[in-house]
Amino acid sequence: MPGFLLCLTYHLPNVSGLTLSAHELARHLASRGHKLRVVAGRVPDTAPALETIDDVEVVRVRSLCRISKALVMPGYGLAVWRAMDGMAVVNVQLPCLDAGLVAVLAKLRGRKLIVSYISSMSKATIGARILRALAAVPHVAAGILADRIQVVSPDYAEASTFCRLFRRKIDFAPLPVHLHLLPGETHPPRRPRTADADRPFRIGYVGRVARQKSLGLLLAALPRIVELVGPHVVLDIVGPASDVIGESHWHEILEAANASGGRVRYCGSKSGMALARHYAELDVLVLPSTDRLESFGLVQVEAMLRRVPVVASDLPGMRLPIARTGMGRLFPAGDAAALAEAVAKVLADGPPCDPGPDEIERLFGNEAACTPYARLLAAGDGR
Repeated sequence: MPGFLLCLTYHLPNVSGLTLSAHELARHLASRGHKLRVVAGRVPDTAPALETIDDVEVVRVRSLCRISKALVMPGYGLAVWRAMDGMAVVNVQLPCLDAGLVAVLAKLRGRKLIVSYISSMSKATIGARILRALAAVPHVAAGILADRIQVVSPDYAEASTFCRLFRRKIDFAPLPVHLHLLPGETHPPRRPRTADADRPFRIGYVGRVARQKSLGLLLAALPRIVELVGPHVVLDIVGPASDVIGESHWHEILEAANASGGRVRYCGSKSGMALARHYAELDVLVLPSTDRLESFGLVQVEAMLRRVPVVASDLPGMRLPIARTGMGRLFPAGDAAALAEAVAKVLADGPPCDPGPDEIERLFGNEAACTPYARLLAAGDGR
């Protein structure tokens, strides 16, 4: 079976939706009999230089420094060159400052190259704009040399200058979801209910506590939500905060939670069965992000698998799960009043549709998400 090399900036033990999704891609391909190897930055420095996780060999490279969230890794190219031994297909996931180097090395060694355009880079700050400019050349070089480019959706591609440059190479597939239904998990259809002091409505946010996630917008909408549905409402925030690389915004969010009198609760990071149980207890999940870095929102699918409706910003890529399933409502990005109205509507009436876990899995499961990679692997050994 041909081998597959996945190159990216961050991998486990770093926790983010995209890191977990990349590992799920590797794990799924490994389960199909392919040799899998990952090359990523060594974060934290105490992480092993070489480790096997879920039958995936992980090679970690030390960084010299960090520019915002990007790692400067002088040894990355050599590690990638060595890691290509026995590999037929190379995948580089953008954003990545080393994307152009990976692409050149892949072509020098005669490997097929698939670029995953995970997300556009943020323009929200001066630092983000500088990093975007630095990454432009290696990203375009990777696009030129790529055999195929994976993008989450047509509307996200149309909103991206990079994708418009390489239209003929693009395959559309959702990002692989890490938390599928676990053994023994069953969830009946949701019915609208009445909240009280003992069982308040539980609005959930799951993800990194980072500025790009626009949690401030959700906090701003909360008083209006209370006006619309009554006083028995709590907001649960789940995800990494103080250990999010390159972020300090979590201070503001946690201070707001502490000052809310229990209305907003920071629940820390959760994974596995603990996170699955948390999803199952929610009445609605909200994704308020307004940043172009958010391309899909993997947590939407994780929640929908457990029959939890979703309210999300009506943005390219992010709108895809709700648009395809009807299992929630979209609101104009950045509009706190519209967010509150959408949440209240879902709490009062439920989602417009509930296709059920089997249909969610068909639309967004591993078979759909990994198709572009499996197709390139099936083309041969890449030599």
